[in-house]
Amino acid sequence: MGSVQYREAKPSDSATILSLKQAAIGSIDSDQYTAAELEAWRPDDDAVSAFERAIESERFVVRLAVDDGDAAGYGVLNIPENRIDAVFVHPDHRGQGIASSLVGQLELQAQMHGIPELKIVASLNAKSFYSSLNYWDFGTETRTIDGVDVEFAIMRKTLDTDWSR
Repeated sequence: MGSVQYREAKPSDSATILSLKQAAIGSIDSDQYTAAELEAWRPDDDAVSAFERAIESERFVVRLAVDDGDAAGYGVLNIPENRIDAVFVHPDHRGQGIASSLVGQLELQAQMHGIPELKIVASLNAKSFYSSLNYWDFGTETRTIDGVDVEFAIMRKTLDTDWSR
């Protein structure tokens, strides 16, 4: 593993970002989710165009982590919703601080947009990770994906938007 570089995602990164999400969800080994829930949550290959639209939109900030030429992870800030929509790290790159760095970069982007509080709809197995970054548990939310109910944790964090200090 080399030095991880971070950059804004480009529309041409869409298929790579989709494969990162698929690999990350596919590798979840947790008693929090059933195989059917994970399969419903894991996006199909035809989701590439949705990723392209998100990257091209001014609504989202999409950051990509690259380690020695390999896509290692990505994160998405949804500016109008004051929400981090996704942080996924490829299983081969876990434990290197990539997710923490991506969250920190998205928080900085949120602060620059004057967002006072961020919300994250996180997987249940990621609650302790976000708690370690000072997000607090705000309950759960169930989303129906392809007819399957999947439960997620709602996490929140107040950001310092006073740049005069």
